[in-house]
Amino acid sequence: MGYTKNIAVIRGLKSGFSADGGSLSGLVKAEKYGASLKVEVSLINFAPLTEGRYVAAISDGKKVCILDGLSFDGVSEVDTSAGFAALICFVNGTVSPVASAICGAFQSAAMGIREEIEKLERVKNDGYNDEALAQENYYEYEQTDKDRGAVRENTEKEKDGESVRKNEKDNVVREKEPTAGGLAGGDFFGRMKDEIEKVLSSYPSERALEETVEDSRWVRINYGGDKFYVFGVIYGGGKPRYICYGVPSTDSRRPPESLSNLASYIPSSPENAEGGYWVMYQDAATGASVKIHGA
Repeated sequence: MGYTKNIAVIRGLKSGFSADGGSLSGLVKAEKYGASLKVEVSLINFAPLTEGRYVAAISDGKKVCILDGLSFDGVSEVDTSAGFAALICFVNGTVSPVASAICGAFQSAAMGIREEIEKLERVKNDGYNDEALAQENYYEYEQTDKDRGAVRENTEKEKDGESVRKNEKDNVVREKEPTAGGLAGGDFFGRMKDEIEKVLSSYPSERALEETVEDSRWVRINYGGDKFYVFGVIYGGGKPRYICYGVPSTDSRRPPESLSNLASYIPSSPENAEGGYWVMYQDAATGASVKIHGA
């Protein structure tokens, strides 16, 4: 009963979903140990959603596992020990694939994932109407260790630790401490540094949030008319701790569906209790999305 950890880079399939018109990116990590499967999806440069949601799923070519949000941790028949295909779809009545990640020779496995997501949506919504199957080129996104950044490792299972911190609204953020290896060497921020710095230098600073959140940098990114979201990095000890995405909201009690269990509320400024942002956090070391639990 061996333990395997496979990682693949996310590549965009469809335009219109990036934060700034650039390329979609990120990582999918799959860990398999016996019947247990753990999957984490980290998104970079995906525009936060005010309606609809992103749905991710992973396949070994025979079985499909649809994730709860951007992660899964449980028993699954999906066997990722030799590699996998992953698909990220935008779901809002219809299912539209927007990005994929391929590890190993599993390009064809991506073709059946959309159909499984559609089946699940039909169960959830009796009035679901399918759309014609789009001809996304899933095969274009094969990654290898040499030229596309996919990483495949067979390792002994790491021991997990847990740390706890509180944000300004006393929500507890529980996260697993980065392991010795982490995702793709344990330096997710380092891998994405050029792209992150480009975003931070290309958009106007969100000064109010920088005053609210100590030792942080934030920018406001407009997309589509007056719609916008914020992007930022929170530092600790001079090093990046969290990569952050936030959507504006006046409702501090309930996050958008796409950020459920992944976001905490931060006021837009210390003086403004009527407005703020639902913010999603990614661990800067591993790229893993941080689970949020109310205090």
